[in-house]
Amino acid sequence: MSVMEVSGLATTAGINIALMIVFFVLYLVARTQPGNVNVYFARILLKQLKEGKSNGVFSIERLTSSVDWVKAAWRPSEEEILKSGGLDAVVFLRIFVFSLKFFTVCTLAGLFILVPLNYMTGEFDIGNIHAIEHDALDKFTISNIPQGSNRIWGHFCVLYCISFIAYGLLYLEYRNITRRRVEFLRSSQSHPDHFTVLVRSIPKSDLKTYSEQVDDFFSKFYPSTYFLHHMVYQSGKLQELMIKAKKLLRQVNILRSKPSLERVPKKAGFLGLFGTKIDPLESSTRKLLDVQHSIKDSQYNFLHEGKVVPAAFVSFKTRLSASIAAQLPQSSDPSIWATEWAPEPRDVHWQSLSIPYTQLWIRRIVVFVLSLSITIIYVFPVAAILALAKLDILEKWFPPLKDILLITGTKSLISGYLPSLVLTILYYFIPSVMLILTKMEGYVSESMQEIKTCGKVYNFLLGNAFFIVTSGSLISLINQSITRPKEIPSQLATAVSGQANFFVTLIMTKGWTGFSTEILQLDVVLKLFFMKLILRTEEEGPYVQALPYYRALPNLLLFIFIGFMYTIIAPLLLPFLLIFLILGYIVFRNQILNVYEPAYETGGKYWPHVHNRLILSLVLMQITCLGMFGLRSKPTASALTIPLPILTLLFNHFCNVQFFSVFQNLSVEIAFTKDCDDESHGLTEELLRDLQKGYLCPTLQPIGTIPYGDNTLQHLLSSNGDASA
Repeated sequence: MSVMEVSGLATTAGINIALMIVFFVLYLVARTQPGNVNVYFARILLKQLKEGKSNGVFSIERLTSSVDWVKAAWRPSEEEILKSGGLDAVVFLRIFVFSLKFFTVCTLAGLFILVPLNYMTGEFDIGNIHAIEHDALDKFTISNIPQGSNRIWGHFCVLYCISFIAYGLLYLEYRNITRRRVEFLRSSQSHPDHFTVLVRSIPKSDLKTYSEQVDDFFSKFYPSTYFLHHMVYQSGKLQELMIKAKKLLRQVNILRSKPSLERVPKKAGFLGLFGTKIDPLESSTRKLLDVQHSIKDSQYNFLHEGKVVPAAFVSFKTRLSASIAAQLPQSSDPSIWATEWAPEPRDVHWQSLSIPYTQLWIRRIVVFVLSLSITIIYVFPVAAILALAKLDILEKWFPPLKDILLITGTKSLISGYLPSLVLTILYYFIPSVMLILTKMEGYVSESMQEIKTCGKVYNFLLGNAFFIVTSGSLISLINQSITRPKEIPSQLATAVSGQANFFVTLIMTKGWTGFSTEILQLDVVLKLFFMKLILRTEEEGPYVQALPYYRALPNLLLFIFIGFMYTIIAPLLLPFLLIFLILGYIVFRNQILNVYEPAYETGGKYWPHVHNRLILSLVLMQITCLGMFGLRSKPTASALTIPLPILTLLFNHFCNVQFFSVFQNLSVEIAFTKDCDDESHGLTEELLRDLQKGYLCPTLQPIGTIPYGDNTLQHLLSSNGDASA
């Protein structure tokens, strides 16, 4: 990317600030409209519906104060966040808290120590403000320091200080979240997944069925604590039909609670343009009946053609026995009787259980190759986008642009704002693509699929958005690293130092404006608008969705990584990052409290993955500084930096030894204590009854077991069947 003047950066900032203001004003207006309650207060409305405290009409008077939403989002304690969004949401917000603490210190050190060291050369004239205004941003970077200058020692000292500050903050966060997880495990209500393990790769026998083998095996080795098991069957798309039935049931319940005069009749034909007008309640009930018939047909086909899968959910009478079964090998042959903790019943992805256990490693290799291929394929459009920032190349390729570029502000717009905007749009679809690929790998829970997708998206963004942008070509960077490994630090330092301007614009475009579209729920609003105006359909009740960790978390970690990389090299980037973090913290607190309903609860299992990526950012920052000190002809400073990456890796090992096992296994102490508590409170019998239906395969679930509030689908259909006939 060519050097962008401060005026170009100001143009980009002006556009993004204007868009932010527009989107936030739209949000302030939209959130106070009763018709938008289903979008902006979906979680609260859903909670009221479940508790039977609302008939679908939401009291909005207390929410009409448009500016107070910031105060309302900031005020709740971490305990209230835990109650609303679960421990996973708390962990997500703690990433913002850690980053704000760390980068506030880095910003202060950068602005008051590093920026003066970078800019104040011998020719600096403090009265020549006009020169500062027209200097490029790289005048404030470490690249502006003359070769061999002793000012590099200032950067060296700051690097060591912020590295040890990072160690301290990361240790405190890991310890705090570990304690939170232990508290969560000790205080959480008893659920079927606490007593259940998933068994896969059950060996085939000519004499016994899979079910008989499971019963014999666990009765033999766990005679006093084995309770029951549920076999897994190929369910096809039955799980999707069940989810659709629940959604339609909620919609019908809301419509039933409304007076008939408030239910506007709609045409039943194509796109609501043709046919006779019918009551929405009747239309939704018909759809519900259709789904019921589809479910019954699928279950009927299962009874005649159903195929059992060599997998089962095995439940025990105590957590202690389940913990032993989940964490110890069940056979001397590791390819059979493979066990793991069962996910929550709501978290199970039944279709993945149909994948043979022996195929999983092949699928994961194939998916790895596919995800790597997508990263490489994206090199070409990214290279084309980066060419937009090079006006000399544009003028050569498109001569007519010469006249357009003479217009005031056009150069700044094309070279500054446009590349970051196009790149943001281009990357928007990557998380969804990676989620599809992850589902192909056969992970049995929605939560694990999201965690693995986070890793894929982060690796893509790191390889594509960072290394390709800084180095021009990922392939050439890999080739140079292989052929000249000793030069990796200097290559990295050279590549990174010239792209600070671009990443500032990316933070503003993808970050600042991105958060304003997040709180506006622009994608949801556009979808509902399309459904209402084009498809002539309207969704009743709250638009329930979960926080998309697979999309939000990798983007956050990417910008934190960029912050690490430029803390020493270009500290003027940090104020833009701090604004991004403050905005994100407030916006996501609001969304967790009002919008997002948790789809699962991992108990904070995201944190070890986040910690490892933060450690990677810290190591690469130190290696980059090592190379930069060498480029500035300070070999002593470069050599003294070598211990830092080693210390960081040792620190990471220490943290994993101290805390990681808590996120992987359930301790005997907690399992035994919880079992004793259940027995003393007389909850054992109730828990065992819940286990009998907790992991029933969708192909075996009765239609009437789809609950919502005080109604069931069976009751609803029986009470509406005659009316709709």
